Amino acid sequence: MGVKTEHRKRIRTPFAHQILINNAIMGNATDISEGGLYVHTGRMFSSGSLLDISVHVKSHTLRFKAEVKHCEEGVGMGLEFVDIDPSNQGELKNILAELEAKASGAGKKKILIIDANEAVRRMNKSRLVLDGFSVLEAKDTEEALKILEEEQVDMVILDICVEPMNGFETISLIRQMPQHKDIPVIAWAVKSTPDVMEQAMNAGATIFLQKTTTSPIKMSENVKKLLEK
Repeated sequence: MGVKTEHRKRIRTPFAHQILINNAIMGNATDISEGGLYVHTGRMFSSGSLLDISVHVKSHTLRFKAEVKHCEEGVGMGLEFVDIDPSNQGELKNILAELEAKASGAGKKKILIIDANEAVRRMNKSRLVLDGFSVLEAKDTEEALKILEEEQVDMVILDICVEPMNGFETISLIRQMPQHKDIPVIAWAVKSTPDVMEQAMNAGATIFLQKTTTSPIKMSENVKKLLEK
């Protein structure tokens, strides 16, 4: 009997692992639940497609059948597990328990990612959580400022093209908050001209990174360096 789930009721846990689709196409999982995976890949499949999924975890490979539930061009696909083998289901529960324990924010440095691109947030969050950080997300400046008013964070990662105000203004506002005036702020953008970089630094950014050349692993390395983790 297939596993049916309402995605909103499932707890999604960051899961930065490569997966193999139909024994031919590589993709990157960004989160996982008992019901399925969210996957970022260069190739999209139509809703309702059944896929063979393989993922290597802890020296062995798990294999699942999954149905494509929804696609977001340029973002990723939501996959729902179908007919999970009992042994795989047990192993999945063990993996989720370990991941959820690792994702717990207690005593961990807290990072806020501000970016309109959900795929970018997912991939970087997954990497940072696996590297021992607690991560908050905001899709725009309004959401980010609300979080910053309610939470004490240790670092902000900010796309300077975020709306409704530009990232330079957002950095300036962060620097005006007494509790956040001294935290590291990583500014990044696809466009990285000297003028853009200078504006970001003048606004109060700690460092500037080019989005197209900064992988989640490289981002995490910069975060660790700035926080001396």
